[in-house]
Amino acid sequence: MVTVNLTMNSSYYNSVKGTLNVLLPEVEIHNIDEDVEAELNIIVKLDTSAGIKVRSFFAGQNNLNNEIEDKEILSNSYNSNDFDKRCKERLKLSIYRLLCDYLGEDLSPWGILTGVRPTKLAHFLLERGFDYQKVDSLLENVYGVAKEKRDLLLNIIKLERSYFPTPEEAKNKVSIYLGIPFCPTRCNYCSFAAYPIAKYQKYLPNFLEALDYEIREVSKVVQDLGLVVDTIYIGGGTPTVLSSTELDRVLNNLKKYLSLSQLRDFTVEAGRADTISKAKLEVLKRQGIKRISINPQTMNLKTLEVIGRKHSVDEVTKSFSLAREIGFENINMDMIIGLPGEGIDDVKRTLLRIKDLNPDSLTVHTMAIKRASRLKRSLEDNNLPSDREVSEMLKYTKKMTKELDLIPYYMYRQKNILGNLENIGYAKAGKESIYNILMMEERETVIGLGGGSITKLINTQDYSLERLVNPKFPKQYIEEIKERTNEKISKINELFYK
Repeated sequence: MVTVNLTMNSSYYNSVKGTLNVLLPEVEIHNIDEDVEAELNIIVKLDTSAGIKVRSFFAGQNNLNNEIEDKEILSNSYNSNDFDKRCKERLKLSIYRLLCDYLGEDLSPWGILTGVRPTKLAHFLLERGFDYQKVDSLLENVYGVAKEKRDLLLNIIKLERSYFPTPEEAKNKVSIYLGIPFCPTRCNYCSFAAYPIAKYQKYLPNFLEALDYEIREVSKVVQDLGLVVDTIYIGGGTPTVLSSTELDRVLNNLKKYLSLSQLRDFTVEAGRADTISKAKLEVLKRQGIKRISINPQTMNLKTLEVIGRKHSVDEVTKSFSLAREIGFENINMDMIIGLPGEGIDDVKRTLLRIKDLNPDSLTVHTMAIKRASRLKRSLEDNNLPSDREVSEMLKYTKKMTKELDLIPYYMYRQKNILGNLENIGYAKAGKESIYNILMMEERETVIGLGGGSITKLINTQDYSLERLVNPKFPKQYIEEIKERTNEKISKINELFYK
């Protein structure tokens, strides 16, 4: 751990420290006023007399320094809030570059961007009136984003925007997310609503009754307001942990109480191979589900055992083949790179098996160490690959997706993601999950139903949002369903009532 004292404008210190903590976790940052004895003392000069000029340098004999000058911010395209934000960005980039020079580390390919949705920044800049070339320039010069990531980001947002509703259309549209918070077992990297069904089976009947109630009552307000249901996504947990009869019940209720005639996308996560059966797939097919997801995460049996998934690689391939036989023409697969004990050869093996199956989309997750996961609690016992190895793995996935004619269509990042990298959804043309795009970019209200679901109420005037969270734990969901549903209905009415 390297300890650093910063001498800088105190009004920007907390923002700068927060970013550096993410980018350089091995560096302990302090303000000079904290009176901490540090190995390094960095002085940061900020001059705003003619634009923005930042100079960062070490106190003492070290000759390293970093300077950034910005006159572009003086353009009449910007206001005073933009100027203040740009000051923070310039300070972050200058200090980050200086520290990387000193430590001999490569800059993150995402520069100083640490948020979950870098694409939202690019969409925002486009809507400020900048063209794609200008957005590319700002990503490079202001945020320090490498060309590979800028190209990825800009290609994705061009595709995403073809699926966006206009602000006027979004005033009358909603998407639905329905969460089934049960799984066969809980994977050790998981922080989602995923309660092992064997242990929590006793809650299932009352959970389904509560879910019936929530679907019925929320559907009434959707119908009364004349809202169009645009997309539906059923996730969890693992929805196919339900029996075929229980799945049929949930889907029948959605179709009974909601008008789905204008639905653009309906996805059900079939998820884990050990929950998939012919009867369940036939229910999904009969109910008109167009897109399902079969998620191996890895095609290496040893890793499956390490992460707590109780199915085999052969079960994955058999489930996928069965879904094709039944007639599913849009099947997604998920994989995770950076799993404990896996190297580049393991990732290649997984991708070659996936290539043989030829899915219609592939979501590539980079391992993120989540606070609520068992992996976080036993991190010292897990052999995770280095950032450089993870970067090589990600490059190989891009090579393989090209061979499968899959193009990137949405992306996001996570806190504590390995290598400070990203998760990417790839799909064949026309096989994208529209729900994923709208949910990630927060362009349309998403109504959350079921355990652990999140309702995102979007104000289309400025794309601000309000979140309402359903309890994850089935017992709490059951006990609080009426109170939570009433609050949700009230908020939906408040947002959409004309």
